[in-house]
Amino acid sequence: MSNIQKPSFSLLTQKEVDTLVDFLNNNREAVDSDVMNQNSIDKLITLITNDSDRIILDLFDPFASVDQGLLKASDFYIDKTDVCELCVSIDDATGFIALTAYNTVTQKTLNITPKLINENDTEEWGRSISPALFNRIAKVFNLKYTMETHNTVCNIFAEHMYGSETHKIAEIYLPANTSLIECML
Repeated sequence: MSNIQKPSFSLLTQKEVDTLVDFLNNNREAVDSDVMNQNSIDKLITLITNDSDRIILDLFDPFASVDQGLLKASDFYIDKTDVCELCVSIDDATGFIALTAYNTVTQKTLNITPKLINENDTEEWGRSISPALFNRIAKVFNLKYTMETHNTVCNIFAEHMYGSETHKIAEIYLPANTSLIECML
């Protein structure tokens, strides 16, 4: 019978209570009484009690749980000396961007999709991707890209975010200079 009952959240550890109170205090203006009904509180407590370390990691790095050996396991790399390039293009049929990893030694290609990174995600990136996210994907999979590719990603992003590919992109969407240099071919 206990396996069909809803879990009881009436008893929380002190750490869980502190986390919940901190969250509510930090988001006081964004939380109103309509949002924090019992169902919402139960969902929040479930998040805190089930996998709080992962939640914190996901807030700062959505790739924290991605296996960096994923491309190696798929026989994309021969060894660490392979130079592999991250390329971007636009699908003519959908208008969505497509990311492709290209191994310059074996000449193999591999589509990099959100689903490759997270099996519960979609197959497409959409109409644009932020330059910082593009750079993070390159870093996670140890891929390089050209300045031309970086400029293309920036132009596509600016066009869809601001309406003009020449519009200046806010710093929050750009990779740090050191991250950019690490990924340049």
